[in-house]
Amino acid sequence: MKSLKESITIESLKLPKITNERCTNDSCRRPLQLDPVSEQPFCFYCRYIAAEDKILAEQTLEAHARMTKRKVKDVFDQNSLVNENLKRASFDTYIPPSKELVEAKQKVMDFVRLFNPKESKNLLLVGTYGTGKSHLSYAATKSLLDSGHSCLFLSVPKLLTKIKETYNAKSKLSEEDLFEYIQQVDLLVLDDLGAEYTNKRNENDNWAQTKIFEVVDSRAGKSTIYTTNLKSADLEAKVNERNFSRILDNTEIIKMNGKDFRRKQF
Repeated sequence: MKSLKESITIESLKLPKITNERCTNDSCRRPLQLDPVSEQPFCFYCRYIAAEDKILAEQTLEAHARMTKRKVKDVFDQNSLVNENLKRASFDTYIPPSKELVEAKQKVMDFVRLFNPKESKNLLLVGTYGTGKSHLSYAATKSLLDSGHSCLFLSVPKLLTKIKETYNAKSKLSEEDLFEYIQQVDLLVLDDLGAEYTNKRNENDNWAQTKIFEVVDSRAGKSTIYTTNLKSADLEAKVNERNFSRILDNTEIIKMNGKDFRRKQF
């Protein structure tokens, strides 16, 4: 089909012949014109104007999608708190050495495959050190980012440090801004939950528990992945009963026990 610009010729600038018929499109119903070549009635608006509008609308939507994806990626890069050695993690680079870890990888991949930002479904990856809990969680965020979903990956100890930094008058990021990102993203990863607490109880632990509750509570209706090296009773003792109950709400527990991958180099 010719474009509107291509269709406007000297010959076509003559007054068109209007018929008594109207466009059969219910949203149009404009009078039909006679095609100067075929002398068949046609709707000038539907043939040219609406077609051009559709192309422009599709181009606008594509541009908006590209811009949104870039913005989502920028938010992830600027606000995620990730250890450098994790940034190369992906599902392809995770090679599980045991049946339990093979199953764990598959469950996380299924979580990504079935992900729906309008549904709240959480994962708790729990097990011994160095079995790839952070690796799989980060791989999940990368896969969902590539699909256009907004994600944040936050090491809990680093998150609490970041919150404290917002109390500085010179901080460019406010605590309110940080919590807004946490609340709105489609997927949040809270990595190394429980590592933020000291062995000896103190006021700082109470503050940490309060902040963890605010984070978890803000995620109501959203999906979150938690990772921890602590056993159930130890994690509950660290984060307190209320936080532990919130974390377990609508959460699938994935056990990841085994030898520390990182010790293979020795």
